[in-house]
This record gives sequence, C-alpha cells and structure tokens, in this order.
Amino acid sequence: MGSEKLAAGVLLVALLLVPRANAQTVQPSDAAALEKQGKLEEAAKAWTAVTRQNPNDAAAFASLGLVLSKEQKYAEATAAYRKAIDLKPDLPGVRLNLGLAEFKQGHFEAAIPPLRATLATDPHNIQATTLLGLSYYGFRRFAEAVQYLAVAAASDTSNTQLHQTLAQSCLLAKKYSCALQEFEKLQQLNPDSWAVHMFTGEALDGEGKTEEAITEFQTALRLAPREPNLNFALGFLYWKAEKYDEAVAALNAELAIVPGNAQALAYLGDIAMQKGEYDKALPLLRQATQLQGDNRLAYLDIGKILVEQKQYPEALSALREAVKLDPTQPDAHFRIGRIYQLMGDNAAAAKEFAKVRELKQKEDQDLASKMARNPTP
Repeated sequence: MGSEKLAAGVLLVALLLVPRANAQTVQPSDAAALEKQGKLEEAAKAWTAVTRQNPNDAAAFASLGLVLSKEQKYAEATAAYRKAIDLKPDLPGVRLNLGLAEFKQGHFEAAIPPLRATLATDPHNIQATTLLGLSYYGFRRFAEAVQYLAVAAASDTSNTQLHQTLAQSCLLAKKYSCALQEFEKLQQLNPDSWAVHMFTGEALDGEGKTEEAITEFQTALRLAPREPNLNFALGFLYWKAEKYDEAVAALNAELAIVPGNAQALAYLGDIAMQKGEYDKALPLLRQATQLQGDNRLAYLDIGKILVEQKQYPEALSALREAVKLDPTQPDAHFRIGRIYQLMGDNAAAAKEFAKVRELKQKEDQDLASKMARNPTP
C-alpha cells in the first residue's frame, strides 16, 4: 500500500511539473491509475492533459466527464461528455452519463434527449428508463413520465418512493385509475401515511367520487391533524358536495393553522354569499384577493355581490379581473353583459353575450372531439 501511495505521489508531482509542450508524456493509463486509487482531482488533471495532447480522443473526454461527475462538477462533466459524443456519437455509455449529469443539475429538459437516445439503442436499460421517467416528471410532462415510471416501478416493487412518484404522475396526468391502483399498493405498504390518503382522495375526486374522497381526507387528517392544506381540501370537497356547514368548519380549521390561506377565505366568502350574507362575504373575499391576487373565485363573487348592490362600475372592475385570470370561462363575460344591460349599454352587452356563445360553442366542440377520440366500445 505504501509503495502505491508513493508511486501516485510521484506521478502527481510529475504531472504538475510537466510543461504543456511535453504533455504527451501523460498516458491514459496514468490517468486511469489515479482514478482507480480514488484521487479524483489528480485524475481529472491527468485526463485533461490527455485530451490536450489528443483533442480527438473521444474516450479520454468520456473518462474526464466521468471523473468530474464523481467530483460532482456536473457542468464541467456535461461539457466533456458532449465533446466525446461530438467526436464519436456511438461511444457506449456516454449519453446515459450525460443524461445523469444533466438530471443531477436539475436540467430535466436537457436530460431527456440523451436518455431517449440511450433507450433507442438499449431499450431494456432500467437506469435510463427510470431517469427518463423522473426527468419527464421534473419537467412537468406527467403523461410521458407515467410511460417510463410504470416500467421502472414494475421492475422494483419495493421502491416506495418510485411508486409514489408514479402515482403522483398518474394523478397529475389525470390518469385517475392508474393513480388509484398505485395509491392502493402504497396504502398496503404504509396504511398510516397521511400523504398517501391525501393523494388517494385527490384521485377519487378526479373520478368524481366526492364522498369517497372526503373519507380519504378525513383519514389523512386523523393521521396528521396539523398538516397545512388538509383541512382546506376537506372543506373544498364539502363545498362541492354542498355540505356548507361541514365546509365552514373545515375551512375555519385550516385558517386556525394557516391564517393567511387565501383559498380558505375565498370559499368561506363564497358560502356566505350563497347564503345572502353579503356584509360577511365581502370582507372575506376582499381579504382573499389581497393575499392572493390571482384568486378568480373571489373576484367573481365580489362582482356578483356588487351587482346586487347596484355598484356597477366596481362590479365591472372585479369581473374584468376574473376575465383576465381565465379568459376561457364564459361566466364572467355573461355577468359583465348583464351589467351593461342594466346600465343601458346594449351594444357593449351584445359583445359580451357573443363572447359567451363563442366560449360555450368551443366547450361543446372540445367535448365532441374528445368523445370522438375515445369511442365507447
């Protein structure tokens, strides 16, 4: 062991003292020996010297990239890998290493092409499959993530984190049946996970199973009674089910944990508005817009209340904010049209009602096209 350390030390000194003009004295075997001994910094310098003496040595650039990756110098590593690929596109393993280095930098979009190229030549490479699925997940392309994560998860049934990422991808891709299957497996592995019950509830809600979703969120809250957003989610589900008393209790419970939850304030304001309690609703809704400027429900409800109070200019202002936040929804346009009618501006009202018809027609066309693509057998 002592002689090996002495040899490595002598080699390092030689590398540092050799002028660039004599860099050809550094051999790939020298760099490989340093790397094998775990002397990564010295190995990187040696591989750099090898690439300088032979700028067309693709394998040397690939080896340099690998050493730099081991040093967690991923930006430098990706540059070395890309140079290796430019010199020799079919060099084995380099595209996978490039994808991994990009992934570890959080460059999910950049990781996708080299990982796809890896699978094109090696379709059964499970590491590339897993990384590609995770890259699509990180890049928020959830449908593509499901495609690869499903394969990866099937090959590693005990990897809870991988299965949870697959389940979340299914959920975010609105593939609710897939999500429920995965969350059911996760519940069997860990029945006391509040997060799994929460996600299961979200998937059930996506399938329109509101009552079952409520049960899952109730279970999640029993397991984690102080977890932010759980009470809000339960309150929202009660609101959907028109169980307003239960919704108010859950939303107030959320505000006891997170006093600045704008969504909870907005839905409390909406419930008060539906009960005709305008004096109670308006302060809640206005507070929600102050805390969260893109709270469309709050602006829409403010507009509704102000119309009832015949404060037409203020109502128009609120409803126009709702339109800005989502121009595809016809409801705000309809209410703006009604205000113009009440103000006697029939031309402006006609424009708004025409917009309502246009948006509703687009909704019908979109639904028809979806049904045409997914015919019932």
